Amino acid sequence: MIVIVHGYEGSGAGHWQRWLEEELRRRGRPVVFPDLPDPVTPQKDAWVAVLDAVVATSTMPIVFACHSLGCWAVDHLLAERGSRGIRAALLVAPPSPFVLFEPIESFLPPPQRREAWAALATRTLLVGSDDDDYTSAEEFAEIAGTLGVRSQIIPGAGHINAAAGYGPWPFALEWLESVEAP
Repeated sequence: MIVIVHGYEGSGAGHWQRWLEEELRRRGRPVVFPDLPDPVTPQKDAWVAVLDAVVATSTMPIVFACHSLGCWAVDHLLAERGSRGIRAALLVAPPSPFVLFEPIESFLPPPQRREAWAALATRTLLVGSDDDDYTSAEEFAEIAGTLGVRSQIIPGAGHINAAAGYGPWPFALEWLESVEAP
């Protein structure tokens, strides 16, 4: 099952995650896009509890497609419950682990435990941009190195969201195929 995890403020109309959900449903693929509580005032424990419930009730392996703060929610999930039942993760534009932004402080610092990611590391990809306002290309590389996952930088892609022109994003579908997502 593909689980789409939004970031701070959610992923509104025109965002690649909304497009991905619609495209997967059109193709008959199992997908869940949970409404994480209070996206403008997110709390790590509440978001992790929702994701944990999704994983615990799934009868098929989970593949996460995360954006921004959603990447750190999944990082906390893995650190707290382990990777059982989780096959892969697409981590798109996680914010800097050192960002100073009060609304997301319950997520920081993220645990970034390499051992928590080990079972899915070869099927996980961190994607960032060289001009993201929330994380530098060097930080993306450091995060990927710490987690033990591959990374890819897209030049000039901003925060890889609707504001940066990322509505339809075939790359996400291609990546899901490459990891044999259910």
